[in-house]
Amino acid sequence: MSRIILVMYKIAICKSNTVFFQNDKNRLFFKEHRIVKEGYILPGSGVNLDEHKFEEYPQDENLKFLFIGRIMKNKGIDEFLGCATYIKKRYPSICFDMLGDFDEERYRSKVEKLQKDGVINYYGQQDDVHSFIKTHHATILPTYHEGLSNVLLESASAGRPVIATDIPGCKEAFDDGVTGIGFKPKSQESLIRAVENFISLPYERKRQMGIAAREKIVREFDRKIVIKAYLNAMKLN
Repeated sequence: MSRIILVMYKIAICKSNTVFFQNDKNRLFFKEHRIVKEGYILPGSGVNLDEHKFEEYPQDENLKFLFIGRIMKNKGIDEFLGCATYIKKRYPSICFDMLGDFDEERYRSKVEKLQKDGVINYYGQQDDVHSFIKTHHATILPTYHEGLSNVLLESASAGRPVIATDIPGCKEAFDDGVTGIGFKPKSQESLIRAVENFISLPYERKRQMGIAAREKIVREFDRKIVIKAYLNAMKLN
């Protein structure tokens, strides 16, 4: 199957003047398999800085964590729910909220049970994600694979620290210890340590992480940067 897909990529891309990638791991994979000669790296789809504007950090002392994503194994839902269950036992006042639809129905009963038990709050799929981001202290994304995560970019743009897997497609969106905290993929224990690390930080440190997160997005992921890269490529070709 992999060989067939590689051949299909070669056929699809062979006449392209320019190929854009959202992370360097994907670019190197295509280069090593001689699908492209080089390829350009873009900062994802970029962020609309006006739509995802900076929001003042919540002053509520009871921390609120937010998960945004399709509810499926590859988004790290097992690790997120396991972490929430563990943390709530130690810190009952901490809140874990979830946004997103079920891509894998087998998780519905588990989410419903944990909501009934008061471990998480599930809000389903939402059109206005920004209104949730601004009321939370950090966004958690335990995903296994990403091109470049819009969830992390949009959360950081609003001035929120992120807690995310240290993988291509995520690690580009935050500076570990400065704008967010990274952890090992597919590891509930590593996620728990990252969340407890964040909990232990003084309020002002958390707030400053959010400010630094916004500054990083403005500097590196403004949608205007992406548009300019496309226009420059068109001029060259």
